[in-house]
Order: sequence, then structure tokens, then C-alpha cells
Amino acid sequence: MNKLLYSVCLVGLLLGGTLSHRDVQAQDTLYARHIIRDLSSPAFHGRGASYKGDSVAADYLRAEFRRIGVAPLCENFFQHYTYSTFSMEGACWMEVDGRKLRNFEEFRVAPWSQTIDCPNQPVVSLPWETFIDLSRLRKFIEKHQQTLAQSFVYIDASSLRRSDKATQDKGRKLLAALKRENPFGSRGIIVGLSELNTMSLGGCEQEHGYVYIEVLAKSMPRRTDHIGICVHTQFHPNYRTQNVCGVVYGDVDTMVVVTAHYDHLGTMGDGYRYLPSAAGEPQTAGEVIFGGAHDNASGVAAVMDLARMAVQERPHYTMVFMLFSGEEAGLKGSTYAAQHPLVDFKKVRLLLNIDMFCGGEEGLMVFNAKSESTKPYYERLKTLNDALQIAPEVRPRDNSANSDHWPFRDLCPAMFVLTMGMPYGGYHDPADTCGKCGLQYYNNYLLLISSLTM
Repeated sequence: MNKLLYSVCLVGLLLGGTLSHRDVQAQDTLYARHIIRDLSSPAFHGRGASYKGDSVAADYLRAEFRRIGVAPLCENFFQHYTYSTFSMEGACWMEVDGRKLRNFEEFRVAPWSQTIDCPNQPVVSLPWETFIDLSRLRKFIEKHQQTLAQSFVYIDASSLRRSDKATQDKGRKLLAALKRENPFGSRGIIVGLSELNTMSLGGCEQEHGYVYIEVLAKSMPRRTDHIGICVHTQFHPNYRTQNVCGVVYGDVDTMVVVTAHYDHLGTMGDGYRYLPSAAGEPQTAGEVIFGGAHDNASGVAAVMDLARMAVQERPHYTMVFMLFSGEEAGLKGSTYAAQHPLVDFKKVRLLLNIDMFCGGEEGLMVFNAKSESTKPYYERLKTLNDALQIAPEVRPRDNSANSDHWPFRDLCPAMFVLTMGMPYGGYHDPADTCGKCGLQYYNNYLLLISSLTM
């Protein structure tokens, strides 16, 4: 029996002979939910540098590898490395006209911002028309030079979306530059937007010396001379973290490597404390924790499930499982693993990276599905899906530096798979929780991609 026919028979058997993804009742997902719920819980602090949440997660994953019978690939399962990053631990709030704005909902702080605690911070408003006109901007800076050094600059950019394309392109470039350099020499920059941008850890490799905040423009008064602002950040120039790596030995030393990143964004501060009444106990509001259930506790759960399968029945190929930290900071863990290999990548027939594996009502997307080395694996996946009608679509995409397969692209065939379509929690959002991480397609898609490891 050839491998493809064997895969069709095996996956069909595991799916109970049911061919339509719409009619399939997913097998038991309790284990996956257990992993996703734990990793996305507040106890893991968003699995970033805040309160060393990534190390809390790494200890948990190492213990789980041991429990299910996976052997260590390196000493005590950990491949240690360092990189530079920020964390946000401590009070975080913004107050306008005596009203605390809602953390994350109404304002978002760049995690590389400088620490500041000022209940009465002067604000200088910079008209949008002046900001996008370099000549007028230079005159504005010259005029307010002495004031700017002790102030925040507020730019209302909410009209950007209503501008013509040329103005939009210019405006976005100028706004993006403010995340790299502060041309005003001010204590901070506040940009008012009609819709807040996605949170990220971009720019966290170095100190910037100012505060950068994006705020909903409709939450800001028409004119304001002062705001209250409190942000606590910590710069870690040599932050020590680790990849978690295990192995299940097969009949041959040819390997299949399965990877996922276990880190996430951490926190956007601990909010603020207040007294609900004169006689009441202090309460806390505004704490922001990025649980990262979909991104990427779900991918970690899939790796763990594949590891359980390998342990339960000795695989033909040796199965290597790598869980990376530092992905959100720019593929740090996977880049280190590629540059300091724990295996001979000449013996790796495929590296399969799993990132964002909840939801999936529209099917699966496979990155790097068109290269000479990976196209046969994609075609195998598609043929199998066509035969069993598990996913509505298995869509191929060109390679992209969008997840942890990328650093391995020159070492071995490397692919990245993710689900398409709802339901799942918001992307880089505190709402990305286990309760919103739909798993009705999870096991069927897991069994489909497991055919690539045979």
C-alpha cells in the first residue's frame, strides 16, 4: 500500500468513516482545551517578558512533555538564549478631563515606551495639516521648542481614513516614523485614530526615550491642555528565555520536525487602583493580559497532541517537537534554533509549523506550499482532503516571514499551516481566550496534517 493510500485509509478510519467536515462530530478535544485553557490563563501573564510569563509557560510545557513520555532533545528540554525586549509591569492608566480612559479599548501604549508617572502632564496639540506638511512642521517645532521638551504632543490623525490615497500613504509613513524617532524632543507622543492599531512587540529591541500612545480620537476632548498619564515599563537588554524541545525516536533517524511558538504579548500593565467608597477596600481596574489562546496556545496544543500520538505508537520517522519563545518579538527563538541546530537538518524530511489553529470554518492555509521541496507535501495534503472532504479548502500560499518556519527555509523543507475563518478570539487582543477558541474542526484538521508526519 503506498503512503498516500495508507494516509487516506488511516485518516478515514480515525474520522469514523464520515467524509463531510460539516457533519463530522469532532473527537474528544478535552486535552487540547486543557492545554489552551492553562496557557491562556492569567497565571501565565500572557507568556511574554512580563513577570517572566514565558518561563512559567516553559516549565509547564517541559512538565507536560515528561508526563506524556517525550524524551528531551537537549539538556533538561531547554535551549536557552537571550534577546533584548521590554515588559510592562505596574500601573498603567491615562486620564483626560478627570476620566480614566479604558485600557486597550480607548488607548494602547507601545511596550517600548519610557516609564512616566505624571497626573498633570502638559499637552501641545499639533494639527494634522501641519504634521503632514514638512515645512509647516519645522516651523511648528521651532516655535514650540522649549515647551515641547516638557510636554506630550497630540496629533489627531482620525481624518486619515477619509483622505485620498496619496495623502493616506504619506500620512501612514509619517506616523510609522514616530515609532522609530521623536522629532519633537517631547516627553511623549499621542496619536488620535478612528480605529486603534493592532498591538505588537515591534521596536522592543532598544530604548526610545519617550512614550508613544495611540488613542481613540473620539475619546479625546476637542481641546485639552493637560492629561494624566502613568506607564511603567522595564527594558531587558539580555532577557534570558528558552525554547522547549523534545523527541520521540522512530524506526529510522530521518526526522519530521513539528513546531509552534508558545510565547505571546505579555501584559499592557496592571491598570490602576481605586477606592469604590470611602470605607471600601482598594480595587483594581484596567489590567490588560494578552492570553493568546488562538495565538498560539492552540498551535502548542496541536504539537502536544501530535507528540501524544507519536508516544502511543512508535513512529516510523523520528519525531522532533520544538516549542519556541520570542516569536512575537520577531522570530527570536526559531532563528536561534536554526542558527544553533539541535539536529542534523540534512536528515529532516519536513518541518511543519503550526500557528493559530482555532476556528477554521473556511479551511486551512499552507504557507511555502509552492516551492520545489514542499509542493509534494502540499499536494499530498490536498489530495487527501479532496478524498475525504475534511476541510472546505486547503489553500496554498507563497513563503512569507510570518511565523517560525521561516528561519529554517534554507535548512530543510519547511511549511506553515494555520486555520482560516471564525470562530476564535480577537487577534493580539485580551479577548483571545479559551472560551472563544472554537475547536469544532480541531481534531479533524489535526488528523489531516498528521498524515504529513507518516
